[in-house]
Amino acid sequence: MRRQMLENLFVFTHVAEALSFTLAAARLGLSKSAASTKVKALEVDLGVQLLNRSTRSLSLTDAGRTLLAESARVMADADDAMTGLKDRAHQPTGHLRIASSAGIGASLIAPLIPAFLDRYPGLAVELSLSQDVVDLAANGFDIALRMSDLIRDTDTIWQLCPVAWWLVASPSYLAGKPHPARPADLVDHRCILYSWENQQKPTWRLRSDQGIDAVAVGGAFRANGAEAILQATLNAGGISILPSFMCGQLVASGALVRLLEHHVVEGRYATHVNAVRPWTPRVPHTVRVFVEYMRQALTSSRPHG
Repeated sequence: MRRQMLENLFVFTHVAEALSFTLAAARLGLSKSAASTKVKALEVDLGVQLLNRSTRSLSLTDAGRTLLAESARVMADADDAMTGLKDRAHQPTGHLRIASSAGIGASLIAPLIPAFLDRYPGLAVELSLSQDVVDLAANGFDIALRMSDLIRDTDTIWQLCPVAWWLVASPSYLAGKPHPARPADLVDHRCILYSWENQQKPTWRLRSDQGIDAVAVGGAFRANGAEAILQATLNAGGISILPSFMCGQLVASGALVRLLEHHVVEGRYATHVNAVRPWTPRVPHTVRVFVEYMRQALTSSRPHG
């Protein structure tokens, strides 16, 4: 296969995956017209139409879908092979800047950093904790750790571990009060809420073998981060919903009590801890080893839940 055709195939693969000449061209550092010219040249060489074009959208023809499936597989195999050879040739070095929420960073990731640095002594890590969703490129971050299922199409995402959410309260709050035996009992308790929950009628959804219970709960304290909610819960603030990786050891030690254990929390609570970074043609070696290490460590350690 001629070199020019390979280059055109590479451009087509990016255009087909994005279904956008503009986005693919930006990712490849080309002009939109150059990307369009290369795809048209590939169609001429192959003698088939690969894309249906309109003024507002792109779609793949049957031939385009077939070619995309094969070309994406071949290019991924080639990229993995070259990346593997480079990785074996040298250990990662440099500075890795990570943005994270306080809950994920302090409870889940920071305890694993010392062993990670022992494994990769050429690396230095900076972990920045904030509840804000920061612009990674503008603020010089390599990767972000987020507990959200809302990811932009232009991001690369790796799922690090699943998240289980528990209802918990402190023994001092529960002293002298009946423990909730069923979700409906929560209406008789003070609950600690997240800022994003409905202001007028916050509702907790709990699923069990008997179905889903939607319970209207009340409480006088809200916070935009799980760390603050954890501290309020520990200090007899009421019943809260927290990720098990933050409260599991506290439940084991008796500092917190888990409630309604046979119910699963549903709703807008994230299902995974994700590593996220804006899409780039090649992921830096430092980022890849971090993601691979954390994914393996979190899987083997099996956080509570």
